[in-house]
Amino acid sequence: MILKYLNVSLLILCLMFSKGITLENKIILKINDEIITSIDIFNEIENLKFFNKNLNQLDNEEIYKIAIQSITKHKIKKNEISKFFENFDVQNEDYLNEVIENSYKNLGFQDVKTFKNELRNKKISFENFKEKIEIDILWSQLIYSKYYNKIIIDEKKLKKQINSLLNETNNLLNLREIIFEVSDMEEIETKFNLITNDIQKLGFEGAALKHSISNTSANGGNLGWINERSINKEILNELKIISIKSITKPFRVQSGFLILQKFDEREIQKEINEEEELKKLVDFEKNQQLNNYSNLYYNKVKKSVKIDAP
Repeated sequence: MILKYLNVSLLILCLMFSKGITLENKIILKINDEIITSIDIFNEIENLKFFNKNLNQLDNEEIYKIAIQSITKHKIKKNEISKFFENFDVQNEDYLNEVIENSYKNLGFQDVKTFKNELRNKKISFENFKEKIEIDILWSQLIYSKYYNKIIIDEKKLKKQINSLLNETNNLLNLREIIFEVSDMEEIETKFNLITNDIQKLGFEGAALKHSISNTSANGGNLGWINERSINKEILNELKIISIKSITKPFRVQSGFLILQKFDEREIQKEINEEEELKKLVDFEKNQQLNNYSNLYYNKVKKSVKIDAP
């Protein structure tokens, strides 16, 4: 809804600014009482481009919209978190550093010093990068505290799933996801076709940046390597029959509809420890449910936020 008020031509000015042409700093929108300016959006575009190389495949209008959505989501989460956490303090410093390390290593940097130097060269703030990670960690903690008691795990069903796979090859699947919403159930096919077309044009990561409401959209929907025994059997059955780089049909999840891409697959040779496999399945199911609650809670909070474009 916000986007209809925004002048997309501002993005062109942002791109000009990156070539050394001065950009007038205008107020673009207000989220509650917090002002978002054209410079804020320009900086967000530069950040997104640095951390998501596939963003360069999108056209200017789409990049601009993604930057607006990214800033809006961050500000809404930060505002909500401020009600529960004092000074945005992440207690587990080791975990914070681990997430930061994984982030820069995924970009090909071997150490934090080199990473910081490159950010400095690109005029991107390391502190802003760190703050976004802190907000995401605290948001996850908030969702956990609110919804953990609502998680339902059917261990008998999961044990049956393990037993049904005992005599089968054990594979790891490298998966990517897009979770999307529709206002009307009749729009599912239309939305799915739109996403499919964008996957063909932009690649899966570009389509995830554009369409996914999941927290993984920021890194192109990447879920990483997942043991097939951790996957819902209905979804796994389809993943088994589709080829590498293909996508599944949409599956109904609590917060919308899920599309998966089987990006890669490999066999792992090891004996099965049923207790370990059950723990993995339980953890995976908990994370899936918490991610769904995260999307639902965010949408609920967003409805109470006042977003204005001057």
